[in-house]
Amino acid sequence: MRKIFFMVVALLFVSRISFASLTTYELVGTVANPNHQSVVKNVKSALESAGFKVLTSYNPGDLADLTVLIVKSDEFFNAVNKAGKHAFFAVPLRVGIQKTKSGNSVMFANPVYLVDAFAKGKDSLESVAEKVKNELENALSKVKGIKVEKKAFGYKTDPEEIGNWQMMGQSLYTIYEVGHKYGSIDAALKALNDSLSKGTNGWKKVYEIKLGKAAVVGVANPKYEKEAFEIGGYDHLCAFPIELVIYDNGKIKALPEMYRMSLYFMDAGMSAFAAHMSMPGEIDDSLKGLLK
Repeated sequence: MRKIFFMVVALLFVSRISFASLTTYELVGTVANPNHQSVVKNVKSALESAGFKVLTSYNPGDLADLTVLIVKSDEFFNAVNKAGKHAFFAVPLRVGIQKTKSGNSVMFANPVYLVDAFAKGKDSLESVAEKVKNELENALSKVKGIKVEKKAFGYKTDPEEIGNWQMMGQSLYTIYEVGHKYGSIDAALKALNDSLSKGTNGWKKVYEIKLGKAAVVGVANPKYEKEAFEIGGYDHLCAFPIELVIYDNGKIKALPEMYRMSLYFMDAGMSAFAAHMSMPGEIDDSLKGLLK
């Protein structure tokens, strides 16, 4: 199994990194101010001044020096809702603030990268994602005291590759069901929220977003987040939380974690992934155990 893993990852790295137009994340810049909470407050202010809505925030891995803001754009959310199906996994927008030795870095998960992963060929949604990406850049470039860099980082890819991504046989098309078919979004949300409120398997709810055709619930588990940072580093904080999508028939769906991890952490390299080979399966089993 280990040998197969290395062969698959090696093939991905050798054959696919070329002339890339997409990356997973963008570092907008760094604020010299070492006060993390002060910078978080200024980032929220900059986003809200630009018309975004900050729905909530949380600290991945329960680490006080890492903050992820869950951000709403009405235009983007409406476009995702119209696209439907797998596009819901691109919600929400995530902005990260990471305390470093030089201050606090401000970054976000690239919505164009995610839309091409989950809804390749949806031209109207791709166009909105590009527009929102630019709006995020502009808003965060105005954070008080920020030294703007606009540096892309993460895995380098292109729309064709990311839209057909597979990792160890897992892809967008092997999404699995959490729990059972509950008949409606509200019934499924009630069952899921009851379980999360008990801290089942160490999971907690970060956000709940209801759209016309689905609901998206972000769930966090500090244990797995800390382990993931051992793979990709703290600057990958915008990979979290994990999305659960509830469709209007009451089915709760999750991405296979091997596939999801490859989207957000593949730039980390083969050895980093190999050292944590069991984690994706553990996460899948843990999420499936939320509702029995």
